[in-house]
Amino acid sequence: MRTREVVREAWRDVASGAAGVLTSAVVLAVLLAAVVGLHTAASAADVRSAAAYRTSGAATTVQRAEGRIDGRVCEGLADSEGVLASGALRRAEQGTVPAVLPGSAVPTYEVTAGLVRVLGATGSAGTAGVVISPGVHDALGQGADDRIALADGTSVPVTGVYAYPDDGRDPDLEYALLAPTLDDGRAFDACWVTVWPERDDTVPTLRRTVRPTTGAEDEARPAVGQLNPRLGASFVRRGDVPDSVPLGTAGAAGLVVGAAAVLRRRLTLASDLHVGVAKNAQVLGVTLQHVVWAAVASIVAIGTAAVVVRGLPSEDAVPIIRSAAGVAAIGLVGALAGGVLAASSIRERALHRYSRGR
Repeated sequence: MRTREVVREAWRDVASGAAGVLTSAVVLAVLLAAVVGLHTAASAADVRSAAAYRTSGAATTVQRAEGRIDGRVCEGLADSEGVLASGALRRAEQGTVPAVLPGSAVPTYEVTAGLVRVLGATGSAGTAGVVISPGVHDALGQGADDRIALADGTSVPVTGVYAYPDDGRDPDLEYALLAPTLDDGRAFDACWVTVWPERDDTVPTLRRTVRPTTGAEDEARPAVGQLNPRLGASFVRRGDVPDSVPLGTAGAAGLVVGAAAVLRRRLTLASDLHVGVAKNAQVLGVTLQHVVWAAVASIVAIGTAAVVVRGLPSEDAVPIIRSAAGVAAIGLVGALAGGVLAASSIRERALHRYSRGR
């Protein structure tokens, strides 16, 4: 048979339902959607958990050493691989006294620009103004682009508000005012660094920000720890399953369904061989039929992945969908391989045996 005739005959079998494409497509779609869905759900859950881990402050490590932190070294950590932001702070001796609360001083910290980035402040934070906590924002009713009137008659612009929920993190900055400052060589009290993905050398790296001891008896000893240890010392992936598992499962599912789709028609295929259909033409026709319904099943599985990752940022969703497409593609290849192997195993001489076993 000519290739064109094989293609035409394969399409007739698909369109008429003689090839059983609907049943095969539905079965494979359900199996692949289950495999892809579980794999995608696990990956999406890890992405969401990782985002919550970073947002909680668990990925932020704090090196404390009052009066001994080198602000320039601390800021320079931001150029290291995996460091999202780093910055230093020191507590001002005098707090800020708002005019509306003359009897209460707001704890004030002088910080480097990097610390504002660590805290993820909204607004255009800079050295010309201050960044306030949600507690100060609520107490004063002022936010970014407002000015805080002070008890001494002056005022200071608010350039940003940083998020600092009561979720287990160090409470020092729950009610505070941050004043970004230029590095004047004075030592700071702490260096904060947010690292993602996690690195084993974060703590040793932070120790480099501590200036040498002066030998004074009252000198503060360095201490290091997580900003928020509530979610654990390190991030644990819940969906840490090797890629070979979903790929192998999808391939096996496709192989079984592809072979079953052919074997259920073995009597018809053996009859075609008996009337003169060439073996290679028959295998080609089966392959073309399988391409149609297996592709539909794979597309359904990929659509399942798209639904599962809905709401994730595109930079996270796209790699997950790409991985899901790879799993679905292996399912399609498995279906083709199963169909080809099963079609190749059918023999004309077994026609009577197939007929008796029907």
